Amino acid sequence: MNIIKKTCPNYSTGRTGYRPEAIVIHVMDGTLVGTDSWFANPQSNVSAHYGIGKIGEIHNYVVEENTAWHAGRINTPSWKLIKRTINGDYINPNLYTIGIEHEGTVDSDWPETMYQSSGNLIAQIAAKWNIPIDRQHVIGHHEIYALKPCPGNKVDMSKLIAVAIGDIKTHLDAIANPTPLQGSGLTICALNMRFKPNRDIAPVYTVNKGTVLNYVGYSDQGENINKVSKWYCTEDGFWFWGGGVENNSTVDQKH
Repeated sequence: MNIIKKTCPNYSTGRTGYRPEAIVIHVMDGTLVGTDSWFANPQSNVSAHYGIGKIGEIHNYVVEENTAWHAGRINTPSWKLIKRTINGDYINPNLYTIGIEHEGTVDSDWPETMYQSSGNLIAQIAAKWNIPIDRQHVIGHHEIYALKPCPGNKVDMSKLIAVAIGDIKTHLDAIANPTPLQGSGLTICALNMRFKPNRDIAPVYTVNKGTVLNYVGYSDQGENINKVSKWYCTEDGFWFWGGGVENNSTVDQKH
C-alpha cells in the first residue's frame, strides 16, 4: 500500500493515555489537493490522520500515535461507544479514534477505487491497533456530530466494512498457509521465535545471534518491521522475522 506523507501542523502529540479504538469516516467536501492545502495551514485548526482520493491515492497527515483534530465537536451522538467521564462529560473522541477523509461531497458517489483503498487502509489500521471491523468501530462522523451529514448519503458503510474484512481474511490466509520454500538463514541479532508472524503475543523462545535457522515456508504478509514484512516458518511451526537473518537476497532468488 503506497501512502504519501503530507505536511500537517494541526495535531496534538500523543493521546494522553488513550489509544485508537475506532475509525471515523469523513468526506472532504472538496478535493484531495484542496484538503492537503487546508490541513497544511495552521490557521485551519483541523486535520485527519489520512485522506483518500477518488483514484485511490492515500495521503497521511498525522501519525496514528498522535491526535488529529477531526472529530472533537460532539452533538447528539448516536455512537454507542462514545466515552464519558465519571461526571457524564464527553471525552474528546479525537483521543481514541483515527480519522480518514475521502475526496468528494456528501452527494458524491464513491468510485470502486476509493472503496478499495479505504477498506485496505481500515484493515491495516484495525490489525495494528486490534480494532474490530464492524459498525460500532467503523463509524460515520455524523454519529458523533449530528449537525453535519458527514460522510453523506452515498457511501455504503456495509460495503466499506466488507472490503476491509476481505483484506484481513486475505492477510490471515497468507499467514495460515505459508508459501513453501526451503532454506536457511544466519541470525544477525538475537531473534524471537513466535507462533505467528507478528509481535501481538509473547515470543516462545529466543535464539542467539549467529544461529542457523532452517525454514520450510514464508509469508510476505507478516508484521512490517523496519520496512520488512517477510517472515519465515520453521518445520515445527514457529515464525521468525526475515530482517533478523542475513542473505535475504539469496532467499529471494529462490522464489
